[in-house]
Amino acid sequence: MTSSYQVNIVGGGIAGLIAAVELARAGVKVRVFEAGNGFGGRARTRNADGFLLNQGPHAFYIAGAFKRTLDRLGIPYSSDRALGGTRQAIFEGKLHDLPATAKTLFGTSLLGLRDKVQFARVFKTIADGATGEGSFANWLDAQKLRPRVRASLEALGRLTGYANGSDVVSAKALLDQVRLGLEGTLYLDGGWSSLVEGLADAAREAGAELHAGARAERVAGGVVTMASGASWGGDALILALGPTEASALAPDVESLAEEARQARPARVNALDLALSRMPDGADDFAIGVDHPFYFSLHSKSAKLAPGEGAVVHVAKYLPVGEAPGRDAIAELEGVADLVMPGWRALEVKRQELRGMMVANALPRWDRKRAPVWVKEAAGLFVAGDWVGEEGMIADAAAASAVEAAGAVRAWLGSRVARAA
Repeated sequence: MTSSYQVNIVGGGIAGLIAAVELARAGVKVRVFEAGNGFGGRARTRNADGFLLNQGPHAFYIAGAFKRTLDRLGIPYSSDRALGGTRQAIFEGKLHDLPATAKTLFGTSLLGLRDKVQFARVFKTIADGATGEGSFANWLDAQKLRPRVRASLEALGRLTGYANGSDVVSAKALLDQVRLGLEGTLYLDGGWSSLVEGLADAAREAGAELHAGARAERVAGGVVTMASGASWGGDALILALGPTEASALAPDVESLAEEARQARPARVNALDLALSRMPDGADDFAIGVDHPFYFSLHSKSAKLAPGEGAVVHVAKYLPVGEAPGRDAIAELEGVADLVMPGWRALEVKRQELRGMMVANALPRWDRKRAPVWVKEAAGLFVAGDWVGEEGMIADAAAASAVEAAGAVRAWLGSRVARAA
């Protein structure tokens, strides 16, 4: 690939940075424009007096496309401890052993004997590669499950997919996601900003220009017009943004407008707590079965807190289309009271996130996700968690970024062939 070509990337989150590394290492001139003051998007980490708070709970899937891409690119990260400790299921306001192993399935008070037999059978079916057409809710209906078994499996889907939309999301996509979760997760020392810093450093080392605080106002024909009035020309353009933002920058591209209309985002309310220490007798992990709650002590598995300090994430997966209620944070505090009583006297810092975007668009059962190539606009490409056919959340962002970079190189190569 000749280095005479210039590619502009709008969006400095995970997808934009990965695409920048891929292209710059291939000898392409790259500029990245990020509207915010820093890179990373939802992968940012806030340092609150030594406590490292991600933007809500973040899991790094061991077998996912994101980790695979980082390893191939040689991006460093640190985490060698799996999430351990006591794990609970929340049902009807009480804690029960989470049926995560054969031992806890046998002993849990969450399920009766017939429930346990059915749960074990269906869980094995999923682990062995079950798939399906239609929505995840339709797949669950077809299994003719007992009520608590169904609720438990739906909770497993919420946990691994970070989404509360079983009637929207593709059964195939979510079953694949559950199996991905079974392969294991990591929680990163230093938080997810460590990955952002590694990607940004790799992009710069390869020759990419990274511009933060650079808000794009319009794109057309490879040219990016900034809010400041400056214009940056290029031979190709990647929009590494959500569908609504991408459509706003290219309002004449109907396919992007349609993606924005059809997007079903996944959102959460999150309460991220920094504690001087964990309360005595507190549990380390809990997942809501009859309500879509999540609780986890991430600092037990990653270096996120000073001394004996603890970083705890509490969240509620919002149903698709539902806005945060007035009691959003009080509701999460109530979950913390149940799982780790006594925490209030130990609170040092907190971070409240209402309606935080987890994914720009869920993989729906009734339509495919957007391709990386915007075919009605020559030289325009997209990447993000709403693009391509692989994975969800960060894995989808990474996989689509790699695919978009490859598509850009192929398109530029075709221009060389046509010119010759």
